[in-house]
Amino acid sequence: MSRRPGTRAKLRYWFDNTMSRGTWGLIGWLAVASFALVGVVTLAIEVVAPTTPAPGEEVPPPLVLLWQTFITTFSLSAPGTGAWQVLVLWFVLAIGGIFFASALIGLLTTGLHRRMEQLRKGRSQVLEKNHTVILGWSDQIYTVISELLDANESRGRTAIAVLADQDKVVMEDKVAHRLPKTGKTKLVFRTGSPLDLTDLEMVNLNEARSIIVLSPDGVSAEDADAFVLKVLLAINKGPAFRGRPHHVVASVRDSRNRAVAKLAGGDATVLDGDDISARLLVQTARQSKLSVVYTDLFDFGGDELYMVTEKGLVGQTFGVALLAYRKCCPIGILTGDGKTVLNPPMETPITAQDKLVLLAEDDSKIKLASRTFPIDDTAILHGVRGPAAPESTLLLGWNGRATRIIEQLDVYVANGSTVDIVTDRADADTVASNLAQRLHHVMIRSKHGDIRNRSVLASLDVASYSNVILLSDDQEDPLTADSRVLVTLLHLRDLLATAGRSASIVSEMRDERDRALAQLTKADDFVVSEQLVSLLMTQISEDRNLVSVFDDLFDPEGAEIYIRPSTYYLRQTPGYTFATAVEAARRRGEVAIGYRVAEPGDGHGIVLNPDKELPMPAIDRLIVLSTS
Repeated sequence: MSRRPGTRAKLRYWFDNTMSRGTWGLIGWLAVASFALVGVVTLAIEVVAPTTPAPGEEVPPPLVLLWQTFITTFSLSAPGTGAWQVLVLWFVLAIGGIFFASALIGLLTTGLHRRMEQLRKGRSQVLEKNHTVILGWSDQIYTVISELLDANESRGRTAIAVLADQDKVVMEDKVAHRLPKTGKTKLVFRTGSPLDLTDLEMVNLNEARSIIVLSPDGVSAEDADAFVLKVLLAINKGPAFRGRPHHVVASVRDSRNRAVAKLAGGDATVLDGDDISARLLVQTARQSKLSVVYTDLFDFGGDELYMVTEKGLVGQTFGVALLAYRKCCPIGILTGDGKTVLNPPMETPITAQDKLVLLAEDDSKIKLASRTFPIDDTAILHGVRGPAAPESTLLLGWNGRATRIIEQLDVYVANGSTVDIVTDRADADTVASNLAQRLHHVMIRSKHGDIRNRSVLASLDVASYSNVILLSDDQEDPLTADSRVLVTLLHLRDLLATAGRSASIVSEMRDERDRALAQLTKADDFVVSEQLVSLLMTQISEDRNLVSVFDDLFDPEGAEIYIRPSTYYLRQTPGYTFATAVEAARRRGEVAIGYRVAEPGDGHGIVLNPDKELPMPAIDRLIVLSTS
């Protein structure tokens, strides 16, 4: 049988509840105690020393004495003479005043400090509208924010809100260190978990222009994809967000998780990060400097992709549109049903429902030319490429993308091609053996060895390979993995220089900041996988129509970017304009978007979207969009 709580217990419980309300509860009880002390002392003084008015004066009302004692309590003023009983009471009142005043100051200070601490932690509601929200924290965030800052330059004042399970001040300091100038864009950081529905409401998702979900660093691919899946589910099914249109962009590391992530995210765009990275590595390994072209296409710092409706070209063919702009390169058509076709047949008509996909420096440069461009027909060639020869690829190192890389090589190369794997990873042999059974054009050979060991590298005839790919180990942190890549590159370059030979080496890096160091090794090309995926996510967050563009660009059966010898298209005579190069590619059913300078010096020599009226320098490669 339970005992019923007594009156004292109930009062104690009520008192505890009022005290637990925080600063205001404590101040309330302090005020009650202060007034009680003043009232008791006032009554005691009146009893000990009743007020005697002077002749002709009235007796002061009790409230006057109460007011005098109240003022005395907090000013520490008291009469200097009088009966000792009265002086003792005034002394008690002064001591009580010191206590209550000190307690009140302490409570106010504590409450203010607590409030400042809450503000510092970033737990207040974000009131921005038409802003970009970034959910999660990883090294990708610096690339994403940097690109968004560039994209926002053409807008008015806008904002980027970041919600991550990190300290707000730490996030602010890290971003300020890497990106000190934010221009017209306001950066707002909030501390909270993107997996928590209440925390998600802080960043005002329903008013956001776009939402980017970043997978965390330092965890397995399975855990990273699980985080992304849960965040997408929270946005798509959360009570506060359900039924609202959200433009969400995310990426997964394991291709097997993409389908379920799309189910969780509804209309969200989910990229396959490893698949994109593998495709870029393979294409770049087979065509040196291609990563420079992709970086220029994907970032907001150089030429960008735009979708425009051009009424002046309705009824014309796509081939005519190629020479309709002076400072823009049409590369495809976005049809009325939302499908993008890059490098369509030249005779494809442009309808009123179509939009042109253009490569342009800025939307202000998208203007139809007022006149036609002169074409030098004598400079145009129609060189014939011979049949594809078998290729040999040397794969140094191993990571989770290696399987995808070999599969992509099998799609592109001719029969009889080989892939030699050199790594000290114990899991590589088993994976490679299982993979070999599914390949059609490539034969795999595996060798165990530490690629940082000079003797291991010296035993390889590196210069004899068509393609050399150096992978970054995903089982190590980015600093260690990139350091190993740099060590291997230094050994390779020294061995090749000593032998008086050369080889095209494509290196995968994890941290964009290590590119500057890697360039000192004179490697031919670099692919920073996470950076390129971050650029793609940012581009799509600004324009969801770009999803179909990139799908076509990375599809082996669609149009792709090739860096081909200029002698296939043009005579080696100086003075002709880029318009002539565009016409030469058009006659082969291709779209010319740039060229590579023959002697670039210390630079990469890649020029995209040049002026069609200006003469080109001596070039050795033409950059084209082609389906074959």
